[in-house]
Amino acid sequence: MAKVTIVPAREAKNRFGELLDAVQRQPVIITKKGRPVAKMIAFVDKKRFEEVEDQIWGERALKAEREGKWLGTDKSEAFLKKMRNARS
Repeated sequence: MAKVTIVPAREAKNRFGELLDAVQRQPVIITKKGRPVAKMIAFVDKKRFEEVEDQIWGERALKAEREGKWLGTDKSEAFLKKMRNARS
């Protein structure tokens, strides 16, 4: 597993430029009150991140379909139409 730099939010604010350089070598996790709230990754990793995200959503969709927990085309269209009309 790759190394990760963990930095409290206040420190991240004060060292932002330095962290921009550091993120080119390894991800940076920003914490608030000791809990992780954000992750900085190098822009070149963005495409890989999106590919993994797409894979996760695809797996969730297949699982929902197998378990019968999906709306189907007609119900999805009706729901989206309802949402559009609610915004008008």
